[in-house]
Amino acid sequence: MVDISDHTMKTLQKIFIGLLLSLFLAQPLIVGASAQGQMQGPGHNMTPPVREDDGSVWINTDVISIMSSGAMPMLHFWFANDENGSYAKFLASYVTLIEFEDFNEDGAFQSDEVLYHAPLASYEWTLQTGSVVDGEGVTTEVWLKYTKGGSTAGGMMPGNPDMPGMGNQHFNGSDAISRFEDVTLQIWAHIYLNDYEGTVSDDSGVKAEYAVAGSSELKMDIEVGNFPFTSEDTKVAIETILREDQASNPQNQSQHMYQTREQFRNVSCTSNTDWSTPGGNETRFQRMNNTNIQQIDFVDVEGEVPSGFFKWVDTATITWPGGETEAVDVVASYVPTGTGLSVYFAYPHFDGGSLLHDPSIGVYEDQAPPSTPDNTYYLLLVGIGIVSVLAIAVAVKRRK
Repeated sequence: MVDISDHTMKTLQKIFIGLLLSLFLAQPLIVGASAQGQMQGPGHNMTPPVREDDGSVWINTDVISIMSSGAMPMLHFWFANDENGSYAKFLASYVTLIEFEDFNEDGAFQSDEVLYHAPLASYEWTLQTGSVVDGEGVTTEVWLKYTKGGSTAGGMMPGNPDMPGMGNQHFNGSDAISRFEDVTLQIWAHIYLNDYEGTVSDDSGVKAEYAVAGSSELKMDIEVGNFPFTSEDTKVAIETILREDQASNPQNQSQHMYQTREQFRNVSCTSNTDWSTPGGNETRFQRMNNTNIQQIDFVDVEGEVPSGFFKWVDTATITWPGGETEAVDVVASYVPTGTGLSVYFAYPHFDGGSLLHDPSIGVYEDQAPPSTPDNTYYLLLVGIGIVSVLAIAVAVKRRK
């Protein structure tokens, strides 16, 4: 046993007191640095949109991060405290404009009913941004707006490897890039600081109600007009692709699947599931009772916990020439395609008028992953331990 004198003990005590005092003085700085990387409390905040050199736009709140492609309506989203979406990163992209005839009269779209179709990546897109600031300088709303233009030089044809997740490329019918060139299509997306409640109305009154979660949900207004209907019997469909980043990044820390929220079933599938061949396998979405919202969740495979969502109001509004408005049903169908989930919004005939519909994307705030701990504090503790051991060793050596 090593004999340590009273003098040595006093020396060690001074060393420990000095180290503890250093830790006490450094703690406020460490805690402050660590808190910067954590989600804030009930009072959310957001920042104005940021545009990158490649044309993409970033929207950030303390709950969600959204990256919007400048080339076409493609939205990546993930938890704000999940750096670069390493835990859960999702995508929603509007990929195809379709005219179809409802041969089986179920109101929904199936790919063997297509008359004409055109990939939306075949057109020029303008991406505008803006924000709303209150009298106290607080940003209360951030918005972005995609506006379709004419076809790109040469056209972006289906299956182009530069545009992943282009959707179902096994459609019947004819390519219609030039036919749909004059169709007006606008997607105006809003994210609000606080919870927002909205309605869908026509000339006879309110037909649907919905709520938008503040700081965690991007609500979109899709407006379609000047559509060249072939006959009075044809309808319009828009295809949307949903994907989680696992489909393209096998190193993702968490796998996810899609789960529908329907009246009598919750259908689950993963990105590599494929029901798309042959055509016509699209399943009509079952409407829920006592709600105007239909929804598909991104669900953690292991815990079966929903992290993100894609949802829509089951009612749209047609504005006819002269200004008369009419609320109409939106019928959705879906099919896994092997790289994601294709969701089709089917809209009724509105020749001469325009149609407005409200889907949204978002994350569940209460399912955000834990913030990555700041290692500074722990490194300091380790450092103190090492210094303490060295101090004891030096003191013992001197005693010898």
